[in-house]
Amino acid sequence: MSASHDYITQIEGHARITFDIEHDRAKVQLEVAEGCRLFEEFLRGRRADEVAQMSSRICGVCPVVHNYSAIMAVENAMGIAPSKQTEDLRRLGIVGQMLQSHALHLYFLALPEYVGAGTPVELFGKAPDEVKRALRVRAVGNDIVEMVSGRAVHPINSVPGGFSRLPGRAQLSRIKKELRNIVEDCLGTYSFAASLKYPHLERKTEYSALDDGKRFPIYGGTIVSSEGLRAPLGDYKKHLNEAVKTYSTAKFSNRNGHGFFVGAISRINLFHDRLSDGAKALLQGDAVKFPSTNPFHNLVAQGIELVHYAEEGMDLAGSLARELKDETPARMIKPGWGVGAAEAPRGTLFHAYRVDESGIVTEADIVTPTAQNLTNIEEDLLALLNANITRPRPELVKLTESLVRAYDPCFSCSTH
Repeated sequence: MSASHDYITQIEGHARITFDIEHDRAKVQLEVAEGCRLFEEFLRGRRADEVAQMSSRICGVCPVVHNYSAIMAVENAMGIAPSKQTEDLRRLGIVGQMLQSHALHLYFLALPEYVGAGTPVELFGKAPDEVKRALRVRAVGNDIVEMVSGRAVHPINSVPGGFSRLPGRAQLSRIKKELRNIVEDCLGTYSFAASLKYPHLERKTEYSALDDGKRFPIYGGTIVSSEGLRAPLGDYKKHLNEAVKTYSTAKFSNRNGHGFFVGAISRINLFHDRLSDGAKALLQGDAVKFPSTNPFHNLVAQGIELVHYAEEGMDLAGSLARELKDETPARMIKPGWGVGAAEAPRGTLFHAYRVDESGIVTEADIVTPTAQNLTNIEEDLLALLNANITRPRPELVKLTESLVRAYDPCFSCSTH
């Protein structure tokens, strides 16, 4: 039996799965069919203070994380040390990105099929209250991003060393109230996701995320994994090997010859002890146990993260509202090479730039979460097919597409 899907629906970008089953063994290919984006090429030769706004155009779903990772890389290259206030504002901006992206993915892309709804429109007909919940969470997430970064898509306020314009104390206090108002929506989203029946797939996997030594992963830190890896950001290339495959326009990443997983399930598997109190309490339930090795549970992990980020956002907005002060971003031009990284909704994102003595970028490298996950997705697809090999083709098609959606991939971002 062989199958080549049409393009997978309800994902960001274009990809398809081709599998072949012969003599009770499966072969599978995850084919990314996006045109090459060439961002690294046209970032070379630009001023260092331009790359953050330009690289945020890589993605309309998570532009904030691209923007902040690029800024961190430029800052590290030129020796600029941002203040704690700046870092807290960036954390708050990423909180907004997490809320709007997770709500979009769960309600409009991944979960409808589990309640017999083929599209988000059908989901609204079956579960209108859940869809309204998603819209409320997304609205607050977008409001946070707009307040911190100047607009809801593609930030304009964030610059190396800080922000060109700061939010006001009243705005921050309002955001805290808005976040408090959606905590119940986030808890309801977790309950909805945790109540669904997911395919069974357990496979030993290496989980990877960032660790700043004290908080749940979101911004900066060292690279860590469930296999004992602990490495500084500057060594990211030593622990992330990219390979070209003839059937994909995106490179496939591996570590020590195998795939690894970045994203919500990795963050919770590694750092569930650092979740907010409300999110941590969810782990005591009987629905899904973490750490989990079932990739479909990435959807439940996103539900838990919604609660965590809403509560962390309240803490950040509250402390910033009390302590906010005017700051002038540091301006300097110094040659060097630097790496920046943050946790995007889909996992760890790396930006790296070399800047010359004139402040011009001479080298650029961007590695997205989806590009890191591709090998692991393909390995999970193979395990899923082999575990369900006697099922009819339509069921296998549905299973494999559901697995890809569970990763929350952004295939457009993956071609760099």
